[in-house]
Amino acid sequence: VEGWRPAPQLFMTAVITFADHPDGTEYRAHVMHRNVEDRKTHEELGFQDGWGTVIGQLAAFVEG
Repeated sequence: VEGWRPAPQLFMTAVITFADHPDGTEYRAHVMHRNVEDRKTHEELGFQDGWGTVIGQLAAFVEG
């Protein structure tokens, strides 16, 4: 995956993986942006915090 970038018409691609973990399930979100500018824009818009919100909501749903 190193060095790979999304197609020009897309601003990012995300690879979401789930794996067994001693405490439950390991969740990883690997986001690859087309360029540094797109990554910075997403950081400024709060997308990084959004990923944390998503996993919190998913955990609450699964545990609920």
